[in-house]
Amino acid sequence: MIRVTAPGKMILLGEYAVLEDAPALVCAVDVRASVQIGRLAGNEFVFSAPSLNLHELPFVILPNAHVRFDPALGQEALRKLTLFAGIMEYVYSRLPDPLKNQGLRIAINTDAFYAEQFHSKMGFGSSAAFCAALVKGLVVISKLDMTEAQIFRLALSAHHHAQGKMGSGIDVAASYFGGYLHYERIYENDPVNKLPQPVSPCAGLYFRPVFTGKSASTTKLVGGVKQLKEKRPEVYDPIMERLKALSVQGLRAFEQRQVELFLEKVREFYITLKNLGDQSGMPIISGVHQKLADLAHRAGVVYKPSGAGSGDIGLIFSDDRQRFSEAITIIKNSGYFPLDVDVATEGVRLEKSF
Repeated sequence: MIRVTAPGKMILLGEYAVLEDAPALVCAVDVRASVQIGRLAGNEFVFSAPSLNLHELPFVILPNAHVRFDPALGQEALRKLTLFAGIMEYVYSRLPDPLKNQGLRIAINTDAFYAEQFHSKMGFGSSAAFCAALVKGLVVISKLDMTEAQIFRLALSAHHHAQGKMGSGIDVAASYFGGYLHYERIYENDPVNKLPQPVSPCAGLYFRPVFTGKSASTTKLVGGVKQLKEKRPEVYDPIMERLKALSVQGLRAFEQRQVELFLEKVREFYITLKNLGDQSGMPIISGVHQKLADLAHRAGVVYKPSGAGSGDIGLIFSDDRQRFSEAITIIKNSGYFPLDVDVATEGVRLEKSF
């Protein structure tokens, strides 16, 4: 049996722009998903995910790599299993035939990604983290001869397909490699050596995630923005060009340790995100994000959503430790939830083999 874990992610700059091939800045956070995989006799497969209230569910993998659970489980349970099934199908369609006949017991745990008091995900990318850990685990237990770059690209493609071919893959990159990353969208036909590039921390920059108290549907938000692109390109294009330029400039400032310039670009990025939301009819800057931004502004710090927006988490940034600390107190006293998490310097890792 093996145990593999992978961290979550926070997008520091570049949301939406990364979907249009702009570079983005992301970091991994020390909130980890774990996957345990053990061998079973014959061609038996069993799946558990206590976080989703799914326990010891048998399934089969058909010759065409299709994953089939018992339909009697009901629509709600089968819906929860969709992502796992999609990842397994993608990976198994690419395994050598002898490995497809080895039964497995698989258990995932993403408890750390949930806020118990709200019964809600926080927005750190639990699906990407468990995908990175699952694919790494499947490769290890199958004793496949693959490089880390190849395993990452397999996880990236598996997640992309299982998610309905949406998203940029930035969350999978953070989960797989850890640390701070300069990420540019990777396509399946790109060379296997096209990888995210590590970035050193920016000395003098302080930031902290704040949970808004509710989760958000990335699919709905991204879909709404896509409709703006298709129906009103004359509105979409200049907004996106601005987001892309700010992402490039902000990332360069971070890499060159120009903290004040980075904060300026984050501030401008927030304003442009709000415009994108207003024009697309999507609540990217929802009421709760606007309130948090107002609190941050009054406290002398900078704020933006991390990810697609609407809910999930936002980020406060500052170049002044005292103001940063005071802002955290103000936000906490206003009924919001600054989260005490650190950047995870290590990505996916094999923790146990027993």
